Amino acid sequence: MKTKRKKLILNALLLTLSTMTFGIINMIFRVYLSNKIGAEGMGLFQLISSISVVANTLAISGIRVTMTRLVAEELGKNNYGKIKNLVKKGILYSLFFGIMSSILLFNIADFISNSWINDSRAIMPLKILALSLPFISTSCCFAGYFYGMRRVMKSISADIIEVSTMMIIIYLFITKFIPMGLEYTCSLISIGMALGSVLSAIYSYILYLFDKKLSSAKSSPNDKCSIFNIGFIAFPIACSAYVQTSLRTAEDILIPNALRMYGSSSSSSLAAFGMIKGMVMPILNFPSIFLASFSTLIIPEIAESSALHKNKMVNYIISKVFKFTLLISFFGTGIFIIFSRELGLAIYNSEEVGFIMRILAPLIPFMYLDRIVDGSLNALNQQVYTLKYNILDMILRIIIILTIIPKIGIDGFILVLFVSTVFNASLSINRLLKVTNLEFELIDWVFKPILCIIISSYLSKYIFTTLGLSNSILLVLIFNSILYILCLFIVGCIKKRDISWFTDAFRSDLKKVDINSIELCKRI
Repeated sequence: MKTKRKKLILNALLLTLSTMTFGIINMIFRVYLSNKIGAEGMGLFQLISSISVVANTLAISGIRVTMTRLVAEELGKNNYGKIKNLVKKGILYSLFFGIMSSILLFNIADFISNSWINDSRAIMPLKILALSLPFISTSCCFAGYFYGMRRVMKSISADIIEVSTMMIIIYLFITKFIPMGLEYTCSLISIGMALGSVLSAIYSYILYLFDKKLSSAKSSPNDKCSIFNIGFIAFPIACSAYVQTSLRTAEDILIPNALRMYGSSSSSSLAAFGMIKGMVMPILNFPSIFLASFSTLIIPEIAESSALHKNKMVNYIISKVFKFTLLISFFGTGIFIIFSRELGLAIYNSEEVGFIMRILAPLIPFMYLDRIVDGSLNALNQQVYTLKYNILDMILRIIIILTIIPKIGIDGFILVLFVSTVFNASLSINRLLKVTNLEFELIDWVFKPILCIIISSYLSKYIFTTLGLSNSILLVLIFNSILYILCLFIVGCIKKRDISWFTDAFRSDLKKVDINSIELCKRI
């Protein structure tokens, strides 16, 4: 038990560090892009990205989560022969959907650009991205396998190759492409993304080939599995993902059109859309990088515990992740409300961006919890319910977009985000609590963190303003983080046993081990 906890913590720390690094780089890169191509360019890039996400979702079709869950279940039974067969069928599944989605996007790129986006500059970037879809789907299959086997570093290294390739290509050539116009600039970004996906897929396949445990595993007649076994689990997850990404894409396409109906020009509509979706929302999502590791790693942990009927362990894992998620989310909410102006000026040199940050910041707890809860429900075989909730959410969003935004403009856009986020998260949270019979600790998980972030943020602001250092926003946030953690200890939100849960995993009982034993040498 202690060994598994240690492995979970190490994987979580490793994945958190890598995700944090990627998140910081991505944020800096987005700021760099926005400075290069402006708000209108970010708006067009966001629309192209939205179509690309739908195509990626069709290519992946739930294979990553499915492979993680199935591999974790068989790993708990030490059934490596079955795992080997699962990966083979998973690759076939991935190639089928990857090639199909690639052909589809390449052939309808003209129609999407002219009829949906209403901008022909998107044609070339979309066709370039279409060529990378089979590689993206295959990479996700291997990523699911690595996470299910708890080999996080292999998946992280593949991500490093993908992201590094994309950024190096864009950085080296963007100054040459900008004078050619937004069409060619966005095409360059697409080339970088596509080449990154290709190299990542090849690298992941090589890592899989050199996996010693699978190469030596022998299959028995009982280890056979059909591609339909994968599809049975993947289909509801895929449909849920189809709905979510289709919703986001429909929203991204409809909102600029709705803003035009309100009276805004095409350029200003793209700029307003780009400011919220391309600039503000990525910043609001930045603190969630600390949660990304847990949302990924809890799926195999919950799936394995559930398969072995360890219900108490399932509830224990979910309660820990719930608490950690809310501690992070209320911290993010506090800093984006109290330091919104300073952050807007520091990151984008814009008070308007800071104002929008302050308005949308209360959504952070719902956004962060929704991701964690959806992953938990999928691990507990509740993916059909997430599909239902996402369909309801899609209908609600489209109704508000079509009826409210043409009447009140950007305020309607903000209303869409609030109503939809709260609605979807509430349904998912209620379902998870019902399935697990988990008690939601309102005082420790909500009231105490809110009190702590209010105290720490205003105290930090007062101290640094008094010292004349209010413009040193990075120092203010670091000091605020330390104060927030201290406040959590003082009010008993973080307890000694929470720290012990981490530290005990790394303690060895030396009294029970012979100093000359091989096992002790391995531990050292």
